[in-house]
Order: sequence, then C-alpha cells, then structure tokens
Amino acid sequence: MEVPRDENNSPVWLNDDFFLQVIREFTHDPNARLCHGCKLRPGTKPGEHFASVMYRTTIHYRCQQGKEASVDVIMKIKPYQPGLKKDVLEEGDLFLREIRIYSQVLPEMKRRLEEIGETFNYPRLIYASEKPHTILILEDVSAKGWQTGGYITSFEEVVPAIKAIAKFHAASVVMEQDDSSFANRHRCDVADKFKALDGMLKKSFNDLLDFMRTTEEFAHLVLSVQKLQGKLLHHLIESYRPSSECLNVLVHGDFHSKNLLHQQNPNGQVQDTMLIDYQICSWTTPVVDLYYLLDTIVDQSVKEQHRDAMVYLYYEEFRRLLHQLGWLGRVTSLQELHIELLRKGAIELFHYVALYPYRFVDRSKIDFEALLSGKGSNPAASSPVYRRVMREVLTKFLHQGVMEP
Repeated sequence: MEVPRDENNSPVWLNDDFFLQVIREFTHDPNARLCHGCKLRPGTKPGEHFASVMYRTTIHYRCQQGKEASVDVIMKIKPYQPGLKKDVLEEGDLFLREIRIYSQVLPEMKRRLEEIGETFNYPRLIYASEKPHTILILEDVSAKGWQTGGYITSFEEVVPAIKAIAKFHAASVVMEQDDSSFANRHRCDVADKFKALDGMLKKSFNDLLDFMRTTEEFAHLVLSVQKLQGKLLHHLIESYRPSSECLNVLVHGDFHSKNLLHQQNPNGQVQDTMLIDYQICSWTTPVVDLYYLLDTIVDQSVKEQHRDAMVYLYYEEFRRLLHQLGWLGRVTSLQELHIELLRKGAIELFHYVALYPYRFVDRSKIDFEALLSGKGSNPAASSPVYRRVMREVLTKFLHQGVMEP
C-alpha cells in the first residue's frame, strides 16, 4: 500500500513505552505489560484523510491476572510536520473537540438511543491526550467487518447512512433540551476555517470559468459565475451559521464518503453504516450534513433519481426519533426543511464548484495541500459527465436564485 507522505516518518515518542502507558490506562491495571513490540502501519490510504496523521497497530498485552489479549487500534495525531496541513490545524480545538465527542457525547447518545431500542455504532475510545502530545486512539474496527467505501450507487445502500445521521441529529437535540449549555459548548465556529480555503476557491472558479468560456452552452451562465466569484466564501460562511428558521442540531460537519464505515451482507451490499471523524462537529443547521449526504456520499445518478426521497427518509427518521427520545418542542416541518435547503444553497454550490471535479480523478493521487492552496488544474475538464452535470446544476442555481442573473 502506498504510504501518505505524513506517515513516512513516525514520531519517536510513538513507541512501546507509550503503548504500555496506553494499555495500563485502558485496562486500569498498573501492572499490565506488553507481550511483544507494537509495529506501526499507515492508518489510511492516500487521499482518504487530510486533517490528521494516522497509524494503526495491534497492542498485545497481559494483565496481572488473565490470559494474553490484544486490541487493534488506529491513532490520529495532530499534524506536526511543517506545511499547510499543520498551519490550518495549528490554531483551534479540532482535536479536543473530537476527544470530547468520543469521550462524552457519543456514549450518551448511545445510552439514550438504546433505551428506545435503537442501535448506535462508533469506534470505541481507547486513549486520548492533549499533552505532551495531542493524540486520539480508537479501536480499529476493520477486523470486525467495518470498511470504508466509495460513492454509494443505490438508494437502498444509502439508507443506513441516512438513518445514522438522523440518529446523531435527533439525539443531540434532546441532549441540548436537557442541558442548556450543550449548544454553546459545540457552538459553530468552524466557519472561520473556511478562510483557509480562499486559494482553493479562487483556483476552482478560475478553472470553472476557463472551462465555461470554451463551451457555447455555458455562455448564459458565465456572467452569473463571475458575479459569484468574490462572494461565495462569504455566503458559505453565512450558510454554516445556526438557523433562525429551522431546528438546529449537532452536525457531523464532514459527512462524506470517506468518513463512513460500512458492513456488507453476503451479496456485497451495504447493510449498516457508522460515522467516523468528528473533528468539526458543531451546533448549527442540519442542512450542512444533508448537503454532504446529497453531494459527497452518493453517486450523481442516485442524487438525480432519489434526491427528494433521501430528504424525506431523513426527515421521517429524525421526526420519529425525536418523539421517541422525549423531545418536547416543535419539530421543523418537511416543507420548512426544504426551504432551509434552498436558503443555504451556497453550501451545495461550493460542493460543485470546488469538490465535484475531484470525483473524476483517483483520490490517492490528489495532493490535498496543493488543492487547498489553489494549485493544480481542473481534473474534470475533459469529462462529458462533468460538462452535463455542471450545466444542469448551474442552471438550477440560477433559476433558484442561489446565483444572481
């Protein structure tokens, strides 16, 4: 397996002495010992993550009284090598936020959901620390059949992902109902991170406009895209702010295909899905995650055929779970949810302008630092599918008022 650049040289402190400390804390046994050394492996394939340096290993250990045991783990480390990744993540509390989600929020969600007969899956927290090194260690569930996948190609197989995000949202609403400080602790400050995308967005617009100017069928859209060029980042940041018209929730915030783990049935079809990577969870409008669902999880053909059905299934699950979990307030109507999607259309526009072209290349070949800094070229310019989809969606944005005429 090709190794991501950041994982080429592991930090010297990530050694057997450290793993001994981890396992003693995990087992609550100060006399636990390692049975043999821990061999580090890359955490993911190239193109599967950006915001962490990741490794895997298996810790074989023996407690004071008991047989030899082992646990497969995956580690997420705050970037420490110079570069854009380190610069983007240097400030802020993304790692601390995720540690809080795994240690406090997810266990409480699981407890509440299990009380009403619902399952809720997430990787077990093994160890977390901020100092002297910022690291999160989770159980590696790949040996239990949970695997990442690509874009989902059928409505039936996206149903588990829709139900998973509905559970996450609904549980957060009732947790906020019982704890008035919940929303503030998870307040939406992630929008400020979008300022780091300015170079990427400028390059994406330039690529798109260069492409449009060479194709006559885009002529009526060029002026609208030009007008939008200097405004989309502002509109995007505004769209991520909590809603005044819709019930707010704790959103995952990075709800795309590589942040889902799936279990398949014997026929190779997705039968269950769990969410991972909770670094940019925040309290805001649920359409942040709904647009990720529509734009970054399913194949374009699934969205074109089942968009309204996906939103409807989410809404029905969300409403049902709220009532069963004891929500006492008013539930946003389905019509209001659709209006909210339209009101926050800048999120979807961003997905198509900046992210959609990268569906047409091997993700393992993408240099994410170059992407975020605005380097590279449009990888989809020669694709007839890209041409058709962009013509249709830009026309839709114009007709809906997301873009000015």
